[in-house]
Amino acid sequence: MEFTTKKAPIVNNSSRSYKRSLLLHFTLIFVTLVSLGLQFYVNSLENAFNALVMVVVSVIVAMTLELFYALGEKNVRKFEQYKGFVEPINIALIIALLLPAATPIFVLILATVIAIYPAKLVYGGSGYYIFNPALVGVLFAQISFKEALTTAVGDNLTPLMMLKETMYGTTHNFDLLQLLTGNYIGLAIGTTCALLLIVSLVYLCISKVVDLKIVFTFLLSMALMSLIIGWFNGYWINFMIVNLLTGFTLFAATFLISDSVTSPTSRETKILYAVIIALMTMAVRVLGNQVEGIVFAILLGNMLTPWMNRTVKRSSKKSFLTTIAVALVIVILAGVGLGLLSQNMIYPELTNIMEVLS
Repeated sequence: MEFTTKKAPIVNNSSRSYKRSLLLHFTLIFVTLVSLGLQFYVNSLENAFNALVMVVVSVIVAMTLELFYALGEKNVRKFEQYKGFVEPINIALIIALLLPAATPIFVLILATVIAIYPAKLVYGGSGYYIFNPALVGVLFAQISFKEALTTAVGDNLTPLMMLKETMYGTTHNFDLLQLLTGNYIGLAIGTTCALLLIVSLVYLCISKVVDLKIVFTFLLSMALMSLIIGWFNGYWINFMIVNLLTGFTLFAATFLISDSVTSPTSRETKILYAVIIALMTMAVRVLGNQVEGIVFAILLGNMLTPWMNRTVKRSSKKSFLTTIAVALVIVILAGVGLGLLSQNMIYPELTNIMEVLS
């Protein structure tokens, strides 16, 4: 038996991997162009222009940093073909699409710099980084410039904000057609049109660009948990629909969670990875101060990926079925727990139990 050892990044079929990344790349460009059009239709020409400037500036900054780094490493040959520009452009587009249209340009530039240099190039570039670079940049912007991004959104209530208010007794009506077409003010440029993202996701699934196990488990976990939590809040289907169709949910399923570099490799770990992301997302949405928790959740999943890859030595049918059963139990229990916590029902029950025991 002959063993082959080599350093990361390990690519089994470079031509097939490039073809997949190219399909993802052009799908992302398509979503960007349609999202810019939606900014003009839903908001104004000024907002659409601001969004276009954000996209262009982010791409220029990302490509410039990559080129300067390549010059320093004396490795500019990869930029002789378009292949070398695919990843930095993808990162730049994702950052721009996950920020509001009125984001200050300096915030966007800093987010792109953080994503390209500390989050990617410092680790060695493509295939070496631990965390999704684009999400590191977005998280940096959200934490460091929270007030600027809040001002960029303005006083408009997004569907997730309204959904959070329903847990405290406020009544809101949701228009399914508006949620599907993106005819509302959202938290970010590229996350409002659910129909666009669903079509993109289906195409990438058919093309085998995204990992079906991760995507399906993530969406199913989100749906089941939000349905259970919605039951406790009296909204049932509406709670689930809004959680699935708005926020970063569909964008994450399409472009973020099944990144081949930062996601696990075995069937079992992919299931657990997706469940962890869904659980963390719903925990932040229900209990946290933020209305969106997917950025935190995916980065947590990225952090746990190396450990999860080491836990599964050999995949088997038995271990896979066991993992599915365990994941289902976790999702149901998490949904019940978050539902009880959202209505402050756990602490009174614990108090009653303690009184009985005493």
